[in-house]
Amino acid sequence: MTMERRSLTRPAEIRADGDKLTMRGYAYRFGELSHDLGGFRERIMPGAGAESLRTNDVVATYNHDNNNALGRMSAGTLRTGEDAEGGWYEIDLPPTTVGRDLAELLKRGDVKGSSFTFRVRDGGQRVHGELDAESGLPIRELTSMDVVELGPVLNPAYPTTDAGLMRSIAHGLGIASRSAPRGALLSHPARDLARALLR
Repeated sequence: MTMERRSLTRPAEIRADGDKLTMRGYAYRFGELSHDLGGFRERIMPGAGAESLRTNDVVATYNHDNNNALGRMSAGTLRTGEDAEGGWYEIDLPPTTVGRDLAELLKRGDVKGSSFTFRVRDGGQRVHGELDAESGLPIRELTSMDVVELGPVLNPAYPTTDAGLMRSIAHGLGIASRSAPRGALLSHPARDLARALLR
């Protein structure tokens, strides 16, 4: 299974209880279409990550950096689940430099996004003949995924990909795609995904 990463721009909440700081956010929301992910758009269906959020030892990091650890399910410092809106998470922020800095950035409104890392489970995706009315792109629906990491991110933008690899990524996912402007840059996560799909 290929690791993938998605981001969501949605303000996170932070609250204090004595010296304890807790933040809460949504890693993903149901039924909303993503940006262009390389020749297709994506929609996460209710229940897609519920089992993994209950059973995996999910970790929380800041900006997907393992050096910026924030919490872990098995330590009881991270709680996750799905509700009617999507996949939520709650972290008891550590009294570390990263935890204190993040709390300040959240209070100021500098950090507004969340992101998560996942693998699509076997049979956990489907592509209908439906095209997105706004962009004309095909739509991939995720019905079952294995969430392994999540947390707040400073910049929740999707990666930009070039025309050739956009088609390659979509082709590897079994999705017919549309071309994009030549000369666009390919970020590391998108390049890694393309390489994995083309093996």
